[in-house]
Amino acid sequence: MMKVCYSELDGPEGLSCRLEAAGHAGFAPAGQDIVCAGASTLMQALVYLLAGEENAHADAWEEPDGPRLAVQADAPCAAWVQGAFELAKAGFTLLAERYPDNIRFADVSRRGEQSMMDLQMFAEEAAPAAPVLSPAQARQAVASGTMEPGEKTAQPVPEAKPDPEPTEPETPQPELPRPAVPPLPLQARNAVRELHARWAAEEADLRRSQPEFRLQEELKNPEMRRLMQLPGMRMRDAYRLAHYDESLHRAAQAVEQGVVQRIQQRAARPAENGIRPGGAATVHPDVASMTRAQREALERRVLHGAQIEL
Repeated sequence: MMKVCYSELDGPEGLSCRLEAAGHAGFAPAGQDIVCAGASTLMQALVYLLAGEENAHADAWEEPDGPRLAVQADAPCAAWVQGAFELAKAGFTLLAERYPDNIRFADVSRRGEQSMMDLQMFAEEAAPAAPVLSPAQARQAVASGTMEPGEKTAQPVPEAKPDPEPTEPETPQPELPRPAVPPLPLQARNAVRELHARWAAEEADLRRSQPEFRLQEELKNPEMRRLMQLPGMRMRDAYRLAHYDESLHRAAQAVEQGVVQRIQQRAARPAENGIRPGGAATVHPDVASMTRAQREALERRVLHGAQIEL
């Protein structure tokens, strides 16, 4: 199970924020785990939003129970930095509500503790009793990971009164309001718009050489999605890397087909004088047509014992 924790430190210089995720979700095998993919996307989005902040930094460790990632913004934190953390917290809250068996999210900051209820605690030797919670409190306890989904809670038992007076109906407890999620900062909105504009321009440029290219279709390929998430990766480079094996296969097929065609063309060509090893006709030397130098050369060869056939 993946565990995500958000904490804050209120020091003399201001507020410091930290979000840490550790472990594997275990929803599906490696490469098919959508819960791990969602958590990784939230952490990467937070790192991307805080890329230009001097006080923000991210760390990663490989531990026996799985990877551990941490993103921290040291004090003083600007308002838009806190808004970025709130956006990531909202995403992890939704993941924990949707997949409670695979991921748990806890907000241990002062604001988070104020929004949580106090659950009844019992000694280890006593039999555990179910806490008395309203429906709204039960939903919040499931979202924070302090209670499993479907766990039953005890109903409030009215105290015995000495006089049998009519009891008034219990008024339902008001639902605790969820903390308001601040809007996405202007810098983050501009960054998203710039990213979409760059992708549109790169897709149009790539379709000039690859008319069949469609970004939405290519993103269905897990390797293409992984490459597009890398910092600084361009669409054309990601497309070439994702289809590298296919390009090699097509190139090998083209070369092989060209060799076969050349062999077939040579086999079907009629025999010509230019491709024979010898001449087209045999010509015997004529002494009468030889020059004086040629005749003297023949004489010297005879004197040395050579046999001349004319």
